[in-house]
Amino acid sequence: MRALLLASAALFAACASPDASADRATVHDDVLARTNATAKAPESPLADADLQALLREPLTAATAVQVTLLNNHRVRATYQRLGIAKADLVQAGLLRNPTLDISIRRLEGGGLDSQYGLPLRVLDLFWQPLRENLAAHEFTAAKLRITEELVHLVFAVRRAHAEAQAAEALAAVHRRMLATAEAAHELMVELHAAGNATDRQLAEARVGESRARLDLATAEQDTKEAREPLQTLLGLWGQATEWTLADTFGAPLPTLDLEHVESRAIATSLALQAHRAGLDALAQQVGLDDWRGWFPDLAFGPNVISNPNEGTGYGARAALDLPLFDDGSTRVARDQAQLAAGLHDHVQLAVEIRSAARLLRDRVTMLTERERFLREVHLPARKAAVRTTTQSYNAMQIGAFDVLEAQQLLLADERDQANTALAAWRAVLDLQQLLAGSPPSRALDRLGDGRDAAIATRATIQGAPR
Repeated sequence: MRALLLASAALFAACASPDASADRATVHDDVLARTNATAKAPESPLADADLQALLREPLTAATAVQVTLLNNHRVRATYQRLGIAKADLVQAGLLRNPTLDISIRRLEGGGLDSQYGLPLRVLDLFWQPLRENLAAHEFTAAKLRITEELVHLVFAVRRAHAEAQAAEALAAVHRRMLATAEAAHELMVELHAAGNATDRQLAEARVGESRARLDLATAEQDTKEAREPLQTLLGLWGQATEWTLADTFGAPLPTLDLEHVESRAIATSLALQAHRAGLDALAQQVGLDDWRGWFPDLAFGPNVISNPNEGTGYGARAALDLPLFDDGSTRVARDQAQLAAGLHDHVQLAVEIRSAARLLRDRVTMLTERERFLREVHLPARKAAVRTTTQSYNAMQIGAFDVLEAQQLLLADERDQANTALAAWRAVLDLQQLLAGSPPSRALDRLGDGRDAAIATRATIQGAPR
């Protein structure tokens, strides 16, 4: 009997390793290729000395991405989910364990009557490749979703970095605005003391200075708050949070290729590819449930009977599910309806991605042109006006307040340019993210809930019975 058990175990046991290190490396390389980023492999932890070396220099967007991919624990959790998906794939390829059936009873005349059975699910040999194919589609979808999450994370870091830089740039503008307001107030105090300014003019200058102080306090608080989202993405705490930002916000925006953005967004969309893999899994589930309706579960194996009076006998034992109450047709109908719904969701998701591509293309065009005009045309013209005003003041043709007013107008335009540059950076990063395969949520907020439908289809796939 022991030999029979060992032989059966050796015959039907499957040995497979759920090691996902190669898959993690593949996902990592795909993320770097899509985002044009540089970072070590996820298996290479970032040592404290390496982290301090990276943070010792002013933080650029590229460095921020590198630190995040190696130091953010959410990234590591994401890669662990890939290991879970790989384990599910390996599990689907394993045959179910045999069941040892033992029955013992005491006879009236004395002694024990015993039966031993080892029924094996014969059809499991047929279902196993079908289950494995289904799991392979689900694993592909899981890899694509994880890749999309990481691509989204990379652009979230770049977006947070740009917003932190913009907050610092705006705070610098407000410091200069306060300096101008202080100068105007001091001048008005002198003129009022000399009897050349009214009480109302002095009060207005005092209010202008206090308003500038309030605006600067708000801008400085915005600077602190803008650091925290980036801080969280970097996974830093304690003394490691004392990094400084690289002063690159005033650099010209990158030039994007805006040709054929719709077709490029469709071709690279990880959401569409993951949804398609999910639909393939649903189609496989339909076929699996359909076959199960035709072939009920069958268990067959050896059977041993031992009786003290009659000796030991050997035979076979079979068990067959009888589809009297459930022939599987309702499961097949449910699967087919889910597949049909998923196909409609897939088409709608593609429509929404195309719409997002057009929306972001137009937004990038408008904002980058506005930012360029402000930086190259309007601000130089405003600075020229300030110089002319200063020259007129030096020639004693106008008063000091005219110079201060011209300076205030210049600072207001610089604030407008900084805000426009931030909006343009957001639009550029959103479009880059879309073309990298991950639709930015801000671009899809106004485009319906097709992505929610895709998520619902995915949950249906994952919850489908085996």
